[in-house]
Amino acid sequence: SSLAQIAHSVPSTARCTSSACAGFKALLVTMGNTIGLADNQEVEHQSGASRLCNSILCALCVAPLLMIIACFTLGWNERRAVCDARAIAEGKDVVEQVGCGSKWSGDGELVLLSCDLMTDGLTPLSPLNSDFQPYVNFVGVGLQTQIEVFQCVEHEHRETKKDAVGGGTTTIVTYTYSTEWRSSYINSNMFNSKGRTSNNYAMNCGEDNPTWPSSWPTAGTQWNPSAQVGAFTIPSSFVQRIPLDTPVQATSVPAGWTYSGGYYQSAAPGYQSQPKGIGRVRINFLGNNWNTPTYTVLGENNGGTIDRWTASDSWLCSGFTLGDLRSGTIGIDPLFAALEAEANVLTYVLRFVGFLLLWFAFSRLLVPLEVAADCIPCVGPCLGDSIATIACCVSCLPGCACALGVIGVVWVAMRPMVGIPLMLIFLCTCCGFIGFKMYSQQQKQSGGGGDMTQFS
Repeated sequence: SSLAQIAHSVPSTARCTSSACAGFKALLVTMGNTIGLADNQEVEHQSGASRLCNSILCALCVAPLLMIIACFTLGWNERRAVCDARAIAEGKDVVEQVGCGSKWSGDGELVLLSCDLMTDGLTPLSPLNSDFQPYVNFVGVGLQTQIEVFQCVEHEHRETKKDAVGGGTTTIVTYTYSTEWRSSYINSNMFNSKGRTSNNYAMNCGEDNPTWPSSWPTAGTQWNPSAQVGAFTIPSSFVQRIPLDTPVQATSVPAGWTYSGGYYQSAAPGYQSQPKGIGRVRINFLGNNWNTPTYTVLGENNGGTIDRWTASDSWLCSGFTLGDLRSGTIGIDPLFAALEAEANVLTYVLRFVGFLLLWFAFSRLLVPLEVAADCIPCVGPCLGDSIATIACCVSCLPGCACALGVIGVVWVAMRPMVGIPLMLIFLCTCCGFIGFKMYSQQQKQSGGGGDMTQFS
């Protein structure tokens, strides 16, 4: 393909002004047949002026917003960590382990019980308004319907390179197609118009995805609103913690379906003999395992109903609750150790996410420098890449300092013995950064003064 063909393939929605796109197309046509473009590829161009405006907007608006979100997340996470730890420690001190025979055991208290799940009061569940409704009636806490259809899927790969002149970027967009099992409907009419007429689409798909008949079950999970564990009732918030991991069999296979490999299989109308298998469907149903009915429940007993227990209010901590349900028989010490470990993992994950968000936000402040350097003829792209690398490294320091500062402030307020050392680290980091800047300025001034003395 020639560059003229590339120029005509630039979409009207390319991310640049109409005049810039027109100039870019004219440049491609003038240069001649030096770049090939496949029938499943498009080219987009963004001008240097557009990139610079976007980078300035990002630095002035997006970066500060990301900093605020990151600081709020870090502060909320530290408060949650402290208050969760207090609630877990208090709960472990006051919890009462009770038996399964009487719902009044430990009434009004935080209780721990390990009892069997009962079928009493459970409404049979079935996939409504589908071929399987008459044949699946599962008595359990929940019924999960999983449905997958073999469909054509579009993949978009973008390769962007900086222009040697002008600070713009040129992006080659490649559309490829494959057939995959997907649990949601993919509308092939929304595929890229050029990609749908390509050889890649013809070889790998060759036909649009079918609409899903209304007789197919809807993917999702149905739950009973409550259940009995021993003599106690657990509400939906506890019921939905029970894993649904056991296959549920239909009493009979509906007409037009077959059962093979653990799945009920069929095909969309008119797609039974599609050569690439598009339109095939497979379905399975999952419920709770009645062969292992024992569950351990932690919560407050309110007249036989187990709900979340609220810890006592303390400094900056109010309304924090405890409640859990796990498979099997678990003692007090192992259960509370698991709760502490899970709370700690969440704390460290959110700390890391907050730090990365701050690092990214500070790096966005320096992007206009990269784009401005890209606009320098010939050496611009290389210089811009160097500035981007330096900006990424430099922005790590203020991002780290800001994260430690927010964490330190919260811990100073809630746990001074830990928060004060964190604040000292934060202050030392800031002082080191300021000292480095002052030292750099002094070095520049002393170097300049020496040159003037030699001239005189």
